Amino acid sequence: MQLQAVEGKLSEHYNHFKEYHFVSCEVTDTRLMGVLAMRITWRGRNNTRALYYQVLHLDYSEYGIDDYFEFDCTPNATTYQENSEAQKYHWHAFVSVMGGKIVRLSAPVMLALIDKALPYAADNFRREYDNEENAAFRHNAIIRLDLMKEALVEEGITASDSSGQELIKAVSPHKLTTCETINYFLMRLVDLDFEAAAYLSTIPEDVLRESELTLPGIQTLMRNKIKPLDRSVKDGTSYKCTMTTLGAYNYYHSSLVVELDGDFRSRDCRVTSLSVGSCERMNKIEAAYQITQHEYITVFDCRDRLLDHFDGSKLTYLCDVEPIQVPNGWLFTIYNKDNSHVNSADYRLSDDVFGYALLSIDGEFIIMSNKISNIEYMDDATVISLYAPFMSLTGRYELDTPIFHNLCSSYGVMFRELIEGPEYGD
Repeated sequence: MQLQAVEGKLSEHYNHFKEYHFVSCEVTDTRLMGVLAMRITWRGRNNTRALYYQVLHLDYSEYGIDDYFEFDCTPNATTYQENSEAQKYHWHAFVSVMGGKIVRLSAPVMLALIDKALPYAADNFRREYDNEENAAFRHNAIIRLDLMKEALVEEGITASDSSGQELIKAVSPHKLTTCETINYFLMRLVDLDFEAAAYLSTIPEDVLRESELTLPGIQTLMRNKIKPLDRSVKDGTSYKCTMTTLGAYNYYHSSLVVELDGDFRSRDCRVTSLSVGSCERMNKIEAAYQITQHEYITVFDCRDRLLDHFDGSKLTYLCDVEPIQVPNGWLFTIYNKDNSHVNSADYRLSDDVFGYALLSIDGEFIIMSNKISNIEYMDDATVISLYAPFMSLTGRYELDTPIFHNLCSSYGVMFRELIEGPEYGD
């Protein structure tokens, strides 16, 4: 007689998905940012009120699977409310930082996109940083996704045979402007995401792999300035780009020319040529000169009773923003609702953030943005909020040297102890 282990429902090897039918898959159209947020919904076979959710974050550059959660939301179960709130929280947390639109996918296309990410989750894949905890997480996530695939196969559902380019198109914005095409192309290229870079160009993928821009390894596009060149190109237009990127340990400054098969007013152009003039390593001082922006800061002193019962939802710009604990208090990061910052001839990675708010340990409420229009909106919303009677304005400042993130990371430090600068408003 042969003994066989039977997995219980608390085991990672138990196939919960076989108790459910696939219902839907929602995903952000952010593949050109190199990442996707995905939520998969299942409905109980024997209890149609029971729902099961998978919420995951896919990365097509280094890690394959950055985050993965499952939630059993069965009415009347003791965990129902907790799990329902948790799945909404994690889904919102993923989506809010992506800036993309939500699209629905069929199960075959969903499976194909997951399969495209899984090779990056392999233990032997080279990445800048990893540890045993991350590797164990990816291993467990792959086990769960394999069980999901097994359940779908039993329903006759397998991965789509769509090409990689078709899959990228399904989860990318359409009608890209010239600036979006150039910025996304360079963003994907320096991140060594060659399939997505090839989607935006007519240059063969193997040629892109040999580009001088890829020699430093995986990099993040921090800034890119685009300038049209006044020179003749058959059926296209040339642009000079100067970009700043951040690798594992160094910043790089590159000068290059890209050619597109359309003019500045065209939509969905493709990069037809890439010529690199230089790619040089920079020190941190030189990099700071390239990427540093002004900080517009407003500081309020808060009464003690406000510190004990602060609720961000009472301020319009902090609705749905979850704070994170930092050494000097609680930090709120307000992201823009879309990725319109990519559509710029002077792209900056930092422009995906609308602004920040810090409720400090010593009772200061500090709001900051790199754009004066944003800080004015946050400032006005604060002084007419329900919390206005419990706050007193300390000052408004425009700083050439950034200090806000140092303020967040310095325990017990107050703003006035760090800087005194010119006010930007009354």
